[in-house]
Amino acid sequence: MKRLLPVTGAGIVLLALIFQGCKHDSDSGPSTVKKWTVEMKAIYEVPAPAGRNEEGEATIELLSDNSLKYTLHIHNLSASDQLTNAHIHAGDAGTSAGVLIPFNPTFIGPGTTGTVTNLRQGQIDTLLGKPVYVNVHSQQQPGGLARGQLDKAIVLAMDIPMTGANEVPAVTTTATGTAILRLTDDKVLYSKVTVNNLESNDTLTVSHIHPGAAGANGSPLIFLCNSVTDFGVLKISNPLPDAQYNSLVNDPMYVNAHSRRHGSGLIRGQIR
Repeated sequence: MKRLLPVTGAGIVLLALIFQGCKHDSDSGPSTVKKWTVEMKAIYEVPAPAGRNEEGEATIELLSDNSLKYTLHIHNLSASDQLTNAHIHAGDAGTSAGVLIPFNPTFIGPGTTGTVTNLRQGQIDTLLGKPVYVNVHSQQQPGGLARGQLDKAIVLAMDIPMTGANEVPAVTTTATGTAILRLTDDKVLYSKVTVNNLESNDTLTVSHIHPGAAGANGSPLIFLCNSVTDFGVLKISNPLPDAQYNSLVNDPMYVNAHSRRHGSGLIRGQIR
């Protein structure tokens, strides 16, 4: 018959230490599901707030206990302004959308840190699988001072004013416009071309991006609006071919809108 070995005092201590170590491992806290480090800029707002150049960064971490940790910081905040709120919104790079996850932060100067608890599964699914952005608001810019996209990076962001005087040759017209352009790192272009004060006897037709420096004309390279119904509407391209993408990022380019009376170009704005 086998004899049971006596458990010494040292053995009891060793077993206790092993048990405590296992217990500590099981209580180590929630794990990270996903972590984002996001660049925020005023120019990423849609539309961008006029005259504002604030930039910043956001670190956002989704944890396995359905909580969300965040740290936000804004650089070069105007001395006359004060940060007020921050949220995650459900929307792509060309859209201003509703709040998905409110932070309800307490700002200390240009920054804040905190945790949102008890996220709903729908919020988590949207955060992980849909276009979303983080947005910081201020007293002077309640609609949004600076924002950053979580789902993909923005590589070009411009709100381009367009006038008839910029056409070559110049066009005399009461019409003015704006082209909102957001290009993301997957080569998708988000665009919205709006024209105001067009003469009553004229009709919009198309809008393009053309190669060409100020004072020069070029053939259409990227089509933005194919008919009058495309104006004032967000358009999302397929991924641009490499040649178009590289030209848009690097070369002298301009955007213009055409009309029935001004088939060569009604109003124009320079990208670079």
